[in-house]
Amino acid sequence: MVNLGLIGIMAKPFIGHHDWNGVFYSNIARNYLHLGLLKTGLGQVTDFGVITQPQGFYTHYPPLLTLIMAGWFKIFGVGDWQARLLPLLFTLGSLLVLVQLFNYLKFSRWATLAGLAVGLTPMWRYFSLMPSQEALIIFFSLTSVLFFLQGKRRLFYLSVILNGLSGWAGYFLYPWLWLLNKRRSWLLKAGIILVIIFLLHLLHTYLLTGSVIGGGLLDALLLRLNMAPPAEFTWWNYLILEKQRLAAFYTLILLAVAGVSTLLKRQRLIWALLGWGLSYPLIFSNVVFVHDYFNIFFIPWLAVAAAYLFNRAKPALVIVFVLLVFWERNAFYQALLVTESFKPGYELGRQINQIVPEVETAYVVGSDEFLEPQNLFVSYYADRKIIYLNSGESLPNDAKYVFNLDR
Repeated sequence: MVNLGLIGIMAKPFIGHHDWNGVFYSNIARNYLHLGLLKTGLGQVTDFGVITQPQGFYTHYPPLLTLIMAGWFKIFGVGDWQARLLPLLFTLGSLLVLVQLFNYLKFSRWATLAGLAVGLTPMWRYFSLMPSQEALIIFFSLTSVLFFLQGKRRLFYLSVILNGLSGWAGYFLYPWLWLLNKRRSWLLKAGIILVIIFLLHLLHTYLLTGSVIGGGLLDALLLRLNMAPPAEFTWWNYLILEKQRLAAFYTLILLAVAGVSTLLKRQRLIWALLGWGLSYPLIFSNVVFVHDYFNIFFIPWLAVAAAYLFNRAKPALVIVFVLLVFWERNAFYQALLVTESFKPGYELGRQINQIVPEVETAYVVGSDEFLEPQNLFVSYYADRKIIYLNSGESLPNDAKYVFNLDR
């Protein structure tokens, strides 16, 4: 019930909304298999086709996601359904951790069902199939909260380490756990662990690129901190857009229930999770302005807040609530499933893959309107070295495989 229609879209190529992540991270994982861990230096190689010496490295995040994907591809093969299945398993794991958390909090079965209604929102139903760090961060953040509350020290620190190796959003969780007024020495040690992980990431970046900010790491940070925003960004535009996105991806009924629960129940855990959910959109406002899925960190707050409010509710009321959450934005979710903005890039990439030998270079000639949004998809599905030229640019005399999109 949590993700209706998943089987039908598991094998869908990465051609839809935000499927940029799917091809980008799948290519890095594929490169680990092509080159081996030693030759990559555990770095996330972004080159395409036959690679003799890595040229480009992705340094914006630690490599835990893509290393796991590489191992996954090694077992099950490289493909779209394989790439989609991995984040789905982490999502299902997050739901199981939520159940364990609700059991620890001694919620009723019906309250647990109400909390799990967040799994019916377009945010989790759609993006549960998107390979990205967020699936790992949600999972390890939830295990951090669960083990922190249960007093399981070693498992808590393990969750902190894995969260830090997954991405940066998880860092923002632990200061908010101070609101729970317990085990603060654990949180201090968690902070030290995360600082060490970040410094090791900078060292790794230096070893790969010759600079601690290599691979565009500083530019990405400035962009996320809104120090280099796009011209259309204003805080007013951002707030309006966030209001629309939260309603579309989470449903008004769930947001209303969580809001009422936050104000009425006044539970420290609810406020801590709300603080974490707000941290990323407030600190990294520009990246959330561009990418709607970074609002995914509201999920734990919505789940826990809903469960608290319905803890003593009648079963019929919970069932109505769950059905409303499913129904309210289901049409929007169905529309997301059929998006295919990047289908032209996929089709051209498959064509190049069939025509061009592995060791050869393909030349794609076209307009910026096509090349800028589609080139990553062309390169991934072609799995060949491709040189992109704007219309009117000269081809080298030895160009054998030319795909001129202007003809």
